Amino acid sequence: MQLYPPKESYRPPCTRRAYHSPAKILADTEDFLASYEPPIPDPLEVDPVPIRPRFDWRLRAISRQKAEPAKKRIHKRRIAPQQTALEEHEPYYHTVHRYSNHFNGLLDAEIAAEEAVLHQRLSTWSTERLSEEGYCLTDMTAFWLEEKHFGRRTATFTRGPGVQLPENRFESGTQVLVSRIDPLKEEPAKGSLISRTPLQLKVSFPDQVEFDGDDLDGAWRLDLGHSSLVHLRMREAINHLHRDVGSQEAVMATDREEILNGTHLRDVILRGKDQGDLDENVETSGVFSANQHIYSWARRYMQPNPVVMEGDPVIDGLNATQVRAMAQMIGERFSLVQGPPGTGKTKTIIETIKLLKVHFETPEPILVCTYTNVAVDNLVEGFIAAGVKPIRVAFGGKTRASLEPYTFEYKMQNHPLYPEAEKVSERIKVLEGEVRDTKLRAKELAKKVKEGRTNLAQRLEGMLTTIAKKEEWIQAKHARWYALTQQMTKDVLGEADVICTTCLTAASRVLEATDFPVVFLDEASMSTEPASLVPLMKGSRHVALIGDHKQLPPVIVSKIAKMNQLNRSLFERLIVEGIVPSIMLDIQYRMHPAISAFPSLEFYGTSLLDGTVDSGGNILSRLAPPNSQHLTKDGNGNRPSVVFLDHAGAESSKDRSRVNWNEAHIVASVVEDLLLTNPELTGDEIGIIAPYAAQISLLTRLFNVNARYRQRFDVVLGEHRAMQIRDIEIKTVDGFEGREKEIIIFSTVRNNAGGHIGFLADRGRLNVGLTRAKRGLFIVGSISTLRMGRSVETAEEETGAVAWRNFARYLVKEGRVSRIGGMKLQQAIYGHLRAARRDPPLLDSGVVETRI
Repeated sequence: MQLYPPKESYRPPCTRRAYHSPAKILADTEDFLASYEPPIPDPLEVDPVPIRPRFDWRLRAISRQKAEPAKKRIHKRRIAPQQTALEEHEPYYHTVHRYSNHFNGLLDAEIAAEEAVLHQRLSTWSTERLSEEGYCLTDMTAFWLEEKHFGRRTATFTRGPGVQLPENRFESGTQVLVSRIDPLKEEPAKGSLISRTPLQLKVSFPDQVEFDGDDLDGAWRLDLGHSSLVHLRMREAINHLHRDVGSQEAVMATDREEILNGTHLRDVILRGKDQGDLDENVETSGVFSANQHIYSWARRYMQPNPVVMEGDPVIDGLNATQVRAMAQMIGERFSLVQGPPGTGKTKTIIETIKLLKVHFETPEPILVCTYTNVAVDNLVEGFIAAGVKPIRVAFGGKTRASLEPYTFEYKMQNHPLYPEAEKVSERIKVLEGEVRDTKLRAKELAKKVKEGRTNLAQRLEGMLTTIAKKEEWIQAKHARWYALTQQMTKDVLGEADVICTTCLTAASRVLEATDFPVVFLDEASMSTEPASLVPLMKGSRHVALIGDHKQLPPVIVSKIAKMNQLNRSLFERLIVEGIVPSIMLDIQYRMHPAISAFPSLEFYGTSLLDGTVDSGGNILSRLAPPNSQHLTKDGNGNRPSVVFLDHAGAESSKDRSRVNWNEAHIVASVVEDLLLTNPELTGDEIGIIAPYAAQISLLTRLFNVNARYRQRFDVVLGEHRAMQIRDIEIKTVDGFEGREKEIIIFSTVRNNAGGHIGFLADRGRLNVGLTRAKRGLFIVGSISTLRMGRSVETAEEETGAVAWRNFARYLVKEGRVSRIGGMKLQQAIYGHLRAARRDPPLLDSGVVETRI
């Protein structure tokens, strides 16, 4: 079932459309502009003038001009384009069809796999486990909202007034299964989550959905389904490859223009897939080629030793490779920038946008997207610090609170026209209430007339006339409200230097208010190819993809989809094909050189250099390794920053996952030792990584719930110092992508005689796990298991197993393996506790053997 029908279906008559006030819409849904659709206008007449770009390079960016009063601005009306598909004789026809069939088939397989995972989870997990891991919310109360969401009934679910919801995985756009007790034993109502706050969830339902008790009284259970919106948007992006953006731009009028659906870069995207029917007569220069000031700078600074000319902007704080990457992203219509860990790809993106908007003041709108909301927020913070004006587009409370003044919602609510829009919305609500009341009275009156009371017929006719008149007023008010919100949206977006959002939110109707000829896609290697297409289908003609295919790939559930490379990003495909200009940032500024040494060797062929040493070859003082009983100084008095703690504690299975109890206790002892011997170290500077969900769950309980450990930390560290424990992040490798910590403790979990490492055998995850730490990396596990490193499922996993075997050999060769067993293990785990108690028992094995 499609929870979100295609945009073409959102065209009910104006008088029937449920109205949402701007304040309510901004809080509830990302598609608020769709709450009113004016009648479809007649086709545009083509002006008898040559085709010209929509954005004149000779003009200054609107965001850099003196602001005009909002009511004086004039914007063209944006209308949906004519949805015409490619014809067989046209370029790209056969290639696009093969491309669409290929990826739509893989998306079908992925949806089927996600549904199978959902059924397996609901049928085998207990309600307690589902709730604990955030897949289920129980004891929820609900009530219907008066307003509908695109004609669908909407309900709010809470735990009660002022009661915060527990940690959960419910995100906007995901499917929600609503039941009383068990969605597998009763027919659940299937809805879509449209917004969330810490206190409540808002879910919309198709009208045909029926509830057990339609007044929503009683307690409800909510289970997380899969996100149909994600796949819908990817399919829509694939479908837009059929659209000819050039013909859409050619249709011009003085007061209207078509919303661009598609990209000018089909030749790049499709060339590596199939060259059979591609059009060779395509524009190959980028957006900025007409501006010789910009183009000259880009061409010169792409070179290793650029010719510097008077008037060139001064770029501080970047190395030569980063500047070359900037020039490539500006000078090439399609470019790739590989950013290994710690090489400053975020800063490079920020400085590129700053150069374009602050220095050159280019008029073209720029869209910057990333795979995750956290990465978008990081970019927005960077833009603000650099003097660039960003707008953050996100919905459902997905933005950092400190960035609220830069969000689209905040800007809309502070627009000069907002009070007028609110006034119109209030008037509409009053009129709609009056119409509802009048219709009810008219219905009762009609019954009486039908029963023979003909003397009431004239009164009934008058009521029907009143209803018709008020519905006309409502339609006119809707048109006024729509025009106001359109103007407000265009003003807000126009005043920004850069629009920032995630790949999938880029399909929001909010962003249909303008075209985006220039797109920067960060974390491009984490997005599937269809997901990467989404932000490009807004009229793009100049694109830069930034990522690192040596780190985490897209997450795919279906084995069939994996076999057919749905887990291969567009970024990786283009890098491998070698068609698109690319560059790798080659100096890392995050890690102590001892931490970066193996990743540079294994994943980047020693081409990743260290920027963490001064001109004399001395390591920067900020990267000095921490004090630890596990980091023993060498003969020169230098403390290592990397150690592998080798133990013999066996792994065990738990709910289709893996857990290692003894290893968890070792991890806890390492944290305790670090906080005790490094007074300046805080909890938020420590990260704990594990590849398995069961190990993450165990470690989280030990650090945050277990009473025995809480008492122990208080005894060893003191109550005040022990409060730092709560700030330690415990996540899977994926949860630390793009992140860094002063200290990382990596729990590998696998410890068995056969050397089987299973899910651990992933090169990208190994790379990420080893490159999050700045000055201290503690790996805990079995060196013998990793040296065997066996994984037999796929060739891809075998390459991951090889990487782990190489890492194990490297650690042994470098003398970084510390065997902890027997009395050394007891000292590591209980030494500080015995010292704090002054005279504790020699052996306190209960802690090691306890199952929590």
